[in-house]
Amino acid sequence: MADAVDDGWTRDDVDAMLRASICDVLPNRVGRDKTGRLRLKAHIALSEAANGNPPAPTRRAAPQTMQKTQPARPPLPAVRAPLAAIEALPHVLEVGFDSEVFLANHLAHRLAAACGEVVFAEGQFWCWGPTAWSAIPHQVMRLSVHKFDLAASGRKNVKVGKTLINGVLSELGTILAQPDFFAEPAVGLNARNTVIEIDGAGRVTERAHSPSDRFRWTIPAEFHLHTDVVPPEGSMLHRLLAGSFRGDPDAAQKIDLIGEILASAAFGQATRLPQPKAFVFLGEKANNGKSTIAGLLRCLLPEGAVSAVPLSAFEDEKRVVGLAGKAANVADELSANAIGGEAFKSAVTGNVMQGRDVFQSVLTFVPQALHLFTTNVLPRFSGGLDRGLQRRLVVVGFDRSIPTDEVIPDILDRIRRDELDLLLGFAIAGMQRLMRNKSYTIPPSSVGALNTWLQLDPVQAWFSEEVVHLGDEPFDGWSRTSDLFKAFKMWAIDNGHSERFLPPVNTFSQRLRAMPGVRIKHLGRGNVAAGIGLRKSGDAPIAQVTHGDAP
Repeated sequence: MADAVDDGWTRDDVDAMLRASICDVLPNRVGRDKTGRLRLKAHIALSEAANGNPPAPTRRAAPQTMQKTQPARPPLPAVRAPLAAIEALPHVLEVGFDSEVFLANHLAHRLAAACGEVVFAEGQFWCWGPTAWSAIPHQVMRLSVHKFDLAASGRKNVKVGKTLINGVLSELGTILAQPDFFAEPAVGLNARNTVIEIDGAGRVTERAHSPSDRFRWTIPAEFHLHTDVVPPEGSMLHRLLAGSFRGDPDAAQKIDLIGEILASAAFGQATRLPQPKAFVFLGEKANNGKSTIAGLLRCLLPEGAVSAVPLSAFEDEKRVVGLAGKAANVADELSANAIGGEAFKSAVTGNVMQGRDVFQSVLTFVPQALHLFTTNVLPRFSGGLDRGLQRRLVVVGFDRSIPTDEVIPDILDRIRRDELDLLLGFAIAGMQRLMRNKSYTIPPSSVGALNTWLQLDPVQAWFSEEVVHLGDEPFDGWSRTSDLFKAFKMWAIDNGHSERFLPPVNTFSQRLRAMPGVRIKHLGRGNVAAGIGLRKSGDAPIAQVTHGDAP
């Protein structure tokens, strides 16, 4: 008290501090029925008494003197934000038992009364409202357990500390667990004022928000059926799109693809399309606009819906959890080795992944994010790239260096502030095309860019240039895979590939097995590659890969 006076506190300041610090305490006795079990409903009602709501009649009401310790609080409004309702939970005065399981069940009832259904999925607690499911911050959950501190329990009081808090929240997670709760959200765009759905013919409909949609974020824009779906000339969005691809022969197709990328992420379709894709924005010149175009995802999607997990971190269980619950992942690092990894395949196609947050249990989740990487140089493959992954990659070239007098430094901020409805309409038009075509618009230049990239893969380049398909088995039999590997290695070194970047013979055989028209047979003289042979003078090389190739 002397320190407070020295700091300049007045008598009123001290009185206000003491009043704020006082809480109700009941005698250390608890009413039980003949079976020794707590009358849970009566105690929940007793807790609500501290919030101004009279408790239901019980055999032993709280002493009158305890109710006068501090003024009754005003009742909660009929409708309030879920997190605010949790934070406003009153202090618990009395509980039947102080075990972690009992307290977790008691807390589950309190949370349900405060904000409706609460679930535990993907390592977090979630509640719905007003338009989407939101993760309850870890701090809020821990503070909700604080409300049990010093509550009467038999002849003692509950003492809340770190160990008890962790135990209660762990058991609460078990009680409320629904591991697959977000595995299959509704197909639609959750706008601020409505849910937008588009059918297979591209028709747009609207409906009300619903917790059964399982949406985890809301686009911070409103949509109306008259919203523009084509950015008008003179708008910031039109200037950005047109300026980035001006002079490109397939500029219109590139702009359509950008709209479809936005739509795929916003509608949650990235991993649900028949042919999921990952996108690489390639710009070798300065001021090419690729990073600004990629930033449109962060303009359209709300905070927390876009991650930035680099490709090299996909194999790191502590970092890959950053993809859980995200609509898009935008990173500026590209690794050839990581592209060939199993984690990348799972992330792009939506297969189940596992990760572990720091000091947390293993988390299993279904990735739903669209993946976009920006780079100045395409990396060289050391072990090669199988055809399944080749079909998953789309390279979008940014070939124009935007003149200084055309650069608008704050263009993304202006689009976010003034033209978010235009960006939303642009994405909806992209979704209409996706639903009608069931695939992305692939510009011709993207096909060429991918083929050029694959030439950096020595196995693909050798196969394209030196191998021919054969209908009948040659007179001397099919070539052994070991002989083909020797031919490949000689060709690669002659064509300037470093020997240290060439795959070993086992990896080469696996790559060969994945090539079109190749059948690996096990014979007494070794493994042979049926269906192909080395090209002789005058034979036409095998055609390059296209996005329509069969698996």
